[in-house]
Amino acid sequence: MRTYVIEPQLVFTDYLEHLLQEAGLTVVATRNEVDGKDIAAIDPAAVFVDVDFFARGGPNALCKIRQATRSAAVIAFSTSEDPMYAASCYISGADAVLSKKAGKEHLLSSLREALAPALT
Repeated sequence: MRTYVIEPQLVFTDYLEHLLQEAGLTVVATRNEVDGKDIAAIDPAAVFVDVDFFARGGPNALCKIRQATRSAAVIAFSTSEDPMYAASCYISGADAVLSKKAGKEHLLSSLREALAPALT
């Protein structure tokens, strides 16, 4: 599955790319900010976004992503465990919200589960 990664902290991009590849995804682009035109041009099947580092907030970033692609699975990645924050991410366009605090195996299984409908 063609996956677009948005990670504002460049130090983590290698780890995320490896994690996504281990989940069976193909990373086609890695950016440090939301660029709707770029997302639309690349037309990924999934967008994986770290929502913790946007000045205007993660939900705003998710709205921009969803405007750029209606069909891609949008996976938000966050340290927040606040159910209200997760709800705002879903309302703003996320198909799934994964916790950064989860272990690697839990992240992989959650990622596969979140993307299962798109893989069938």
